[in-house]
Formats: sequence, C-alpha cells, structure tokens
Amino acid sequence: MIKLFQTPEVSTTLAAETNNNISSSSITALIILAVFILVIALSILMLYLWPHIYSFISSKIKKTRYEKLGKSSQIRLINQLRESVEYFSKNKIGALITIENNDNIDNLRTDGVVLNSNISSSLLIAIFNKTSPLHDGAVVIRDNKIYYAATFYKITRKSVDPKYGSRHRAAMGISEQCDATTVVVSEEDGSIKILKGSIIQPVKLEQFQEQLIKYLKEQ
Repeated sequence: MIKLFQTPEVSTTLAAETNNNISSSSITALIILAVFILVIALSILMLYLWPHIYSFISSKIKKTRYEKLGKSSQIRLINQLRESVEYFSKNKIGALITIENNDNIDNLRTDGVVLNSNISSSLLIAIFNKTSPLHDGAVVIRDNKIYYAATFYKITRKSVDPKYGSRHRAAMGISEQCDATTVVVSEEDGSIKILKGSIIQPVKLEQFQEQLIKYLKEQ
C-alpha cells in the first residue's frame, strides 16, 4: 500500500486558501448586509422626507395668482393699492384689503357685496370712506378685480396684543387659514401692516410697494 501524505507547505497553502475563501465570503456577506441596511434606511428616510421635498418642489413650480397676471396687470394692481394705502395712511382711514392667492376664501368669509369691478384706487378710497355704507369689513381682490366689499372674517382665536383692534384680529384670522395676503391700515395712527400666514409685517409707506410684491410672490 502506498501511503499518501502532504508536506507542511501544501497544508499551509490549503489552509491559507480556505481562510481566504472564508474571508472573501464574509466580506461579501457584510457588503450585501450593509447595502440592504442602507437601502432600508434610505427608503425610510424618503418616506419621511418626501412630503417636504414634494412641497418644496411644488412651491418652486406652482405660480401664485399674482405671478399668473400679465405684467401690465401686475403693475396696475400694485400702483392702485399703493395709491389707496398712501391715502388711507395719511388720512388715518381704517382699511382691510385681502388679495387672494391660490386658495379661494369664499368659505372663510360671510356677508359682503359682490362688486367684481376693475381694481381702482378711487373705488377703494370710496369704499373705505367713513361715510360709505361699505366701509365696515374687508375688501377681497380676486384676479385683479375688487370682487367683494363689506365682507367679514372670523377673528383670530390666538392671544394677541390688546393694542390690536377687530380689524387687525380679522386680518390675522383670515391669514391663518389661507395663502392670501392681507393689508391693514390703522385708523388710530395710520400705520400699515401686511399679513400672510403667521407673519404680521409692519411696513413704512416708502417700503410698501416692495414688501407687497414680495409677499404676493410667496406661496
């Protein structure tokens, strides 16, 4: 009988190859596991972040109602509002004007008179004149038209500074519920504020036009 045996060198080589194979298999398994865990983690992260990503992308793609207007209509809207607000501020006439964005606010208002008239500073001044039967409540501007006058909003339920009267509280109430931009002029001191969402922005007359355009372009 011929007895087979391996030299120490051959045994060492076989052992090394076996260890290498085991090491390679372990590394491959670890890589697969790591990739699997990464995919799961990314999937969970995307599920959480997707609504925020979608909202961000939509806000960049979706135009505001102001941006959908032609250039000449934009200029007319801003100029007529600026002239009106300047008159109200200098003469301390209270005014509440809401410019609709993409949200329709019909279900957020009550009463009111439908005018559906072209935007005009002279008409706005006539509406908010203290002797006018339409001076109480708000004006709603929709698609560059004075659509409603003497309409009313629910006042905010939040705790606010006592210095704010019913006109400012109504402006806060509508701003909290939709994407409209609302302008308030105080009859006490002629101060001007622009409201959008939770923002209450005091504005000087010389900054009004710039600030109004800024907020009208925001979603």
